[in-house]
Amino acid sequence: MFQAISSKIINGVISLSMLFLSTYEGNDAAFAAITANFLGNNIYLKTQLINAFENDFEEIFKSGQKIDIFFEIKIKNNSAVIHTNEFKHSVVFDPMSQFFTIELEEQEKSLSMESYQQLLETISNVEYSYKGDELTEIDITLTSFLKKIHLESINKEYDMMMLWNFKKPKIKQQCIKGENES
Repeated sequence: MFQAISSKIINGVISLSMLFLSTYEGNDAAFAAITANFLGNNIYLKTQLINAFENDFEEIFKSGQKIDIFFEIKIKNNSAVIHTNEFKHSVVFDPMSQFFTIELEEQEKSLSMESYQQLLETISNVEYSYKGDELTEIDITLTSFLKKIHLESINKEYDMMMLWNFKKPKIKQQCIKGENES
């Protein structure tokens, strides 16, 4: 019962902040430079979403609804696409226990944490590995996006991309064995 009441209150706050767009300020989400580590036929990529989860995100994450952050990666070798994948980071908050449950699909990890700051650090980090032929030079494109959510308390859908000013953060970077390694 407490969870239902809490969810309705939080959904109402989110709804009101989204309805009054004149006071709304979106985030300029972007990616930090990609670091690449080559090891035989494997490449390990790391980057981080920056400026992505300020402003109204704390209320949204604490709504109790599952919130997904989607990523799409494309790897090219000599202008030919050799790999594409879509994966997500998911967040669910339990108002009763005050814990966040996070799933990092590309890392095959599920975590639970109490700290909102730790949540932001965790969901912002992207660690991706790819195993292919011997790679020495690749082009990587990584994009992130949000999908619409349904706010049950007012029975409406909201486009979460509004929180990123309707701009998908995207990075294109060439990684050469020996140059981009950390």
